[in-house]
Amino acid sequence: MANQATAVAYAALLLAGSKTPLTVENVEKLTKKAGVNVPSQLATQFVRAFEGKDIISLLSVGGGSGSAPAAQPAQAAAKPTEAPKAAEKPKDPEPEEDVDMGGLFD
Repeated sequence: MANQATAVAYAALLLAGSKTPLTVENVEKLTKKAGVNVPSQLATQFVRAFEGKDIISLLSVGGGSGSAPAAQPAQAAAKPTEAPKAAEKPKDPEPEEDVDMGGLFD
């Protein structure tokens, strides 16, 4: 089922990218050419869900830079940073124990 839904989604993206109408027939045609048997109910539901919507604009919302936003200067000034405490002693590292991996790395 996941492969079928993915195939329908890719078909819809291809149709939108080529400015071909998103119809059940077009989706079924593309998925058949891809070698994926998709129930017509799945294609119908997908077409109805995106009926009258521009798929490309839905995907382009948010930019997609992939990085976290930079901190705002006002937020950085509002939160004072705490100085590290000098009285804290670093913890002694615990000795590592040999763990039997059942010969996995022998």
